[in-house]
Amino acid sequence: MDVQGQIRAWLLGQQDWLQEAADRLLKHGKLTADDIAAVAALLKTKEGQAVTKHRPFDELTHAPAGSSLRLSRIDGVSGIESLGPRQPLDFGIGNLTVIYGHNGSGKSCYTRILKKVSGKPRATDLKPNVFQEAPAESKCTISFQQDQNALGVEWHVGSPPIEALRDVDIFDSDEASHYLRSESTATYTPPMIALFEKLVAATDKVKVVLDEEQEKLVSALPALPFTYQQTEAARSYRALGAITGAALEQLLQWTPQDAQSLEALTERLKVDDPAALAKQKRATKAQVVQIIDNARQASKSYSSEHLEVIRSLRTTAAAKRQIAVEGAKVQSAVLDGVGMPTWHALWEAARNYSSTPYPTVPFPVTTNARCILCQQDLSAEAQQRLIDFERFVQGKLESDAQAAERLHSEELSHLPLAPSEAQLQTQCAAAGLTDPQWSEALWKFWNEASKNRHSLQNHELIEAAIPIHGIEKNILILETYRDQLEGQAAQFEKDALEFDRVKAGNDKLALEARQWVAQQAEAVRSEIRRQGSIKTYEAWKTCASSRRISTKATEVSENVVTEAYVARFNRELRSLGASRIQVELLKTRTTRGKVLHQLRLKGVKNGDDLPEKVLSEGERRIISLAAFLADVADKPGAAPFVFDDPISSLDHDFEWHVACRLANLAQHRQVLVFTHRLSLYGVLEDVAKKVGEDWKKANYRAMCIESFSGVSGHPADQAVWNSNTKSANNILLDRLRAAKKAGETDGAGTYQALAQGICSDLRKLLERSVEDDLLNKVVQRHRRSVTTDGRLSGLQGILVEELNFIDDLMTKYSCFEHSQSSEIPIMIPEEPELKADIESLQKWRTDLNDRRKQAV
Repeated sequence: MDVQGQIRAWLLGQQDWLQEAADRLLKHGKLTADDIAAVAALLKTKEGQAVTKHRPFDELTHAPAGSSLRLSRIDGVSGIESLGPRQPLDFGIGNLTVIYGHNGSGKSCYTRILKKVSGKPRATDLKPNVFQEAPAESKCTISFQQDQNALGVEWHVGSPPIEALRDVDIFDSDEASHYLRSESTATYTPPMIALFEKLVAATDKVKVVLDEEQEKLVSALPALPFTYQQTEAARSYRALGAITGAALEQLLQWTPQDAQSLEALTERLKVDDPAALAKQKRATKAQVVQIIDNARQASKSYSSEHLEVIRSLRTTAAAKRQIAVEGAKVQSAVLDGVGMPTWHALWEAARNYSSTPYPTVPFPVTTNARCILCQQDLSAEAQQRLIDFERFVQGKLESDAQAAERLHSEELSHLPLAPSEAQLQTQCAAAGLTDPQWSEALWKFWNEASKNRHSLQNHELIEAAIPIHGIEKNILILETYRDQLEGQAAQFEKDALEFDRVKAGNDKLALEARQWVAQQAEAVRSEIRRQGSIKTYEAWKTCASSRRISTKATEVSENVVTEAYVARFNRELRSLGASRIQVELLKTRTTRGKVLHQLRLKGVKNGDDLPEKVLSEGERRIISLAAFLADVADKPGAAPFVFDDPISSLDHDFEWHVACRLANLAQHRQVLVFTHRLSLYGVLEDVAKKVGEDWKKANYRAMCIESFSGVSGHPADQAVWNSNTKSANNILLDRLRAAKKAGETDGAGTYQALAQGICSDLRKLLERSVEDDLLNKVVQRHRRSVTTDGRLSGLQGILVEELNFIDDLMTKYSCFEHSQSSEIPIMIPEEPELKADIESLQKWRTDLNDRRKQAV
């Protein structure tokens, strides 16, 4: 199976959320904050944690399309390092630009700017010029072309890097040291391998999202009071995560019995005389018992069953009375109503009164007697009527009626009387029922009982009696209270004999702790849910581990990254002429999806195998350059290379190979070389010619920067040293005209100061004229090669006179280039003399070229 197939198969074996992250990375190259949030949300679902097979991952087989990038110029530099250029540093339109400058001219300052704006990991912080006042702002403008689009960004020190410039590759001393001393990852890895690095970064960001969400799950659990720290409830409270189900509910339960136990313990601990309190409890209990008995009796008396009994007795009495009344209608009666209750009352009153006038004669007295009501003599008819009445009263019907009425009256008399409101409140207080609801409930009950009693006594003629309900629940509570009082009384009696106050205190504290924990029930349940959520988040974060990604990255990168990287390094060593150095690039480890490599010496039998501690400075420089080029040269696209003094400490052989490699790179992308070595300047020009004169003309650009008046980085105008001899001649004549004009305006001193520089540059021009004109560029300083092809024939036309001419001028102007004895004054030529010498050199060059053309 190919590598792409391996990776695809591996991806399809991962959870859906990770597949989603990989899919988005392959399609878009990076994950936005919204992408990370979406992936994190998917991870938290059951579907997201399932392994799915529906994604094709076609992008694994697509090669990335590289973009082109060119640096155009750096201008507007203000408040950065020692730079203070008067004009932009323009890199031109070619691919190979060499910027020459002596030490302190600002080359490294420009390099540090480019490292900072391109976001290089080892970029140093940019500082303002320490010899000047602090600037108002530190900034510069970077102009560049990206995919043929001209762009410019004003960048301020401290701002983020310019994203478009991140692909710029820069080599300087710091980068050289890094490749020598440290483990490094390949800057460019194939997209299929880079995917693993991006997936690791994505999982890290997902974990950050999960961490941030988890951190919001702040505990709102109240702090446990210090007093309860050693109780069993406190230990459970501190270990809520281990308590579930029934154990949790038991921890949070606080029953009335628990409250009563706490109250009893509190009371026991307060009591100094338990025996007296036992008596008091029993007295309270007696009041409670009385309330219970009275309430139960009233409840029974006014129950629906008993009300029916009373009603039945009333009905029976009424019926029997009716029968008696009917039976009382004797023949001797003249008036109606005999047998009625009123009549009975009258008759019984007469009976009672009869014992006064006739104490010894049974009632009714009819012989020799008067009527006890009207006190008239009784006629025979009256006597018979009284005898009939008595016979009726003493008869069975009347006896039954009276018996029934007596039973009804007795039942009514047994109905309990309701206490007054004041009596009820006193009784509740004596029973310890201090809650006003008790007196209200009992008063309501007795009020209903009183109404029923009144209704029953009035034979329910006005209002019917209603059964009383609802007191049963209160009676049960009172019975429980009664039993508690009995238990407390018994306990106090026991305490009077023996009481373990320490144990009681501990028991009370344990109950108080349980009560406190139960009061936090809502907070506890919330905490249990929070801890459950935290466990869930920990499980999610475990899913987001990058370990399996790194493991797969190690497996795949062995062939795809390491072998390719090592092959590139060995190839670069050969191209730089350094294959004889016993050094190799080895994979050291893989971390978080990235493969790390390090330079090591080959064949070491004892001692350290780090190149830094064994190789010479030049060897270290060349292998670090090889490692750098192996790292970045094969990246897709065309991004600029920037080299800051790449040949530092190198000999001429390595210098030549480096120049050839840089020219080779410049055929495909922009190469900027900062150097203080004129030799490299010359060698690069030579290798540019070897590529081809047309290519050199289109791509090779030589520049110079200089420092002046405490600031550096000034791009110098075209000067004698970097112009051809014909142009250099004209430059000197232009400068001489300017010096003459300045002298005429400001005096001889001004002219002499300017003329001294012209004389010095004329001496340099004479040296170059020997190389370029007289010797026809066959041999040149700072050049590795001797060029004979088509040039040696030009040497045959050299005349002795012109040799003397050059020698005389060299002697005349050498004093302006080399120091002289203080006893020999240096006289600066006047303008006409100096002009004549410069023009004579110009004429000689023209005549020599004409002569050589004629000889061809």
